[in-house]
Amino acid sequence: MKKIVFVSIALLLFANLLTAQDDKRFRIGFKFNPNISWMRPDAKEIASNASVIRFGFALNLDKHFTENYAFGTGLNVFQTGGELSYLEYAQVSGNATILERTREYRLQYAEVPLTLKLRTNEIGYITYWGQFGLGLGVNIRANANETVDYMLVRGEDGPDSDLLNDWNESVQVSFSEEDVDIKNDISIFRASLIIGGGIEYNISGTTSLLIGVTFNNGFTDVLQNNGVKTDETDEPVLEGIDDNNPVEYKLKSITNHVELNIGILF
Repeated sequence: MKKIVFVSIALLLFANLLTAQDDKRFRIGFKFNPNISWMRPDAKEIASNASVIRFGFALNLDKHFTENYAFGTGLNVFQTGGELSYLEYAQVSGNATILERTREYRLQYAEVPLTLKLRTNEIGYITYWGQFGLGLGVNIRANANETVDYMLVRGEDGPDSDLLNDWNESVQVSFSEEDVDIKNDISIFRASLIIGGGIEYNISGTTSLLIGVTFNNGFTDVLQNNGVKTDETDEPVLEGIDDNNPVEYKLKSITNHVELNIGILF
């Protein structure tokens, strides 16, 4: 968080310096950005269960080439996420276990947007704008609320466990946990496509109220951990001698969100 504050102050000072030199070519703004987020996995074994509501804020800096065209950058700090379910292979109490993990992700990023912004001439008190470009983000926080359901265990005593390496139904009790730190399971970098539009309502002079909607479409994988492959009946795929080893794969998913932009430009 200290890094975010430092970068925000640096951008603010830089913007103030630029606007002092040429008020017409540079504009600075602040935004509050509530959003609806979801995750889109890249594997049939992963179920995407729900979208979630998250929040963010932003410091904007627009450098105008002309009255109607500008290069937009700044600093966006936002949360995104969603809910995913998948099978996982793990050691539980010393036993090889296949479990189902359901996570509601709360991922926070600091993102630098690099966009082209197009504006109409002012009509009445209103200017219409649109923008598109790239977002380059770094993960600064990763937490999840999760539920773990134990499915199969290898070598657990029971009526059907005649062999040490048999897979049997687990008797381990399921559990849920909130605010779990999952930073090691999340990629540090995130890149996205940014498309947005809205209006600026002139209040006085160069000060305007900004309202808009932005779609932030991630296109880099945000997950780092592995899952267990399943067959057509959603049962774990096992291989090796006596089918003792679960087949694992790299979990993949991107994050998307649609945000409401409410802010002020100077």
